[in-house]
Amino acid sequence: MLWTRRNSIRLGRPTRPLNQFFPEAGRLLRDFLEAHDEDPGTVPILVPVQAKWIAPTQARYNANFDAAPFKHNDTAGLEVIIRDVNGAVIGALSMRIPLPHSVATVEALACRRAVQFADEIGLHEVTFEGDAAVVINAITTGDTEHSSYGHIIGDILVQAAFFSSFEFCYVNQSCNRVADALAKRAKSGLDLQVWLEDCPEDIAILVLDDVS
Repeated sequence: MLWTRRNSIRLGRPTRPLNQFFPEAGRLLRDFLEAHDEDPGTVPILVPVQAKWIAPTQARYNANFDAAPFKHNDTAGLEVIIRDVNGAVIGALSMRIPLPHSVATVEALACRRAVQFADEIGLHEVTFEGDAAVVINAITTGDTEHSSYGHIIGDILVQAAFFSSFEFCYVNQSCNRVADALAKRAKSGLDLQVWLEDCPEDIAILVLDDVS
């Protein structure tokens, strides 16, 4: 659509306003997904539909995870924040690790730490949310073949199987901003920080804003 508009401008032809592109692109994507709904060979296309964090339903908890690379000292920050149906913080974790070779690997490590953390604090029904589409796709399709992070995906699938109910969801970065803030906090913090039913004051402000 953008390419057609560019050519129309070049040739002096009428063009559609840019603000019409988004709904039209959404319609085309829905048509495509419906047409391929029963094709087992189709790789899921994960589209962020939320503009803000949404509380879990029923008895579930939401565990948001994120990662932040710090190339200046070859480390990365992993973060997990778990909230209940009221948006209250059940637990939060921030840790620093040696920097892996790829962004996907560090995101996969953050996801695995989220699963481990939820298990460590005794949760059984958890929705895990992250903004790394490649990692969520690999988990939902069971793809453990990638050379650099496939074994981590395998660990996640094995560990998640012990929960009575679980789900892995891709969310927009705006839905994951609390996790992102905590991950960046690891840059100057301790190697490992854990909060139970609490979180740092600057993070608490973002938490409250999510439920307001």
